[in-house]
Amino acid sequence: MPLVLIADDNQQICGWLRAILEAEGHRVLEAADGKEAMATIEREAPDLMILDMYLPVQDGLETILLLHNSPSRIKILAISGQPLPGYDILKIATAFGAHGALEKPFSRDALLQQVQNLVSPAQQPSV
Repeated sequence: MPLVLIADDNQQICGWLRAILEAEGHRVLEAADGKEAMATIEREAPDLMILDMYLPVQDGLETILLLHNSPSRIKILAISGQPLPGYDILKIATAFGAHGALEKPFSRDALLQQVQNLVSPAQQPSV
């Protein structure tokens, strides 16, 4: 099963996401900020990262930009729950290179559909 990295500083959200993903057979790692996520990606090479846009130390957009310029082929699912008027952070995240986006709160089914779409064999680059 795919290895999924959850990058979110909210431990309740991490726990909820971990429980859902592990119940589906995914292996899960966690990072509390973008900098920690980047180190985990270099060390563990996960298949997918669920990335909160508002993180301490290094936010989601900066993390996406760094990954865009790296050799990593990780898929990125951007998540956010703090909309600002006139500023669609998830739309910006996909423009910067995120492969999918979900606005918090989202359902278990919406999460699993996005994860399936991003890690299915048809979505993987050919070797």
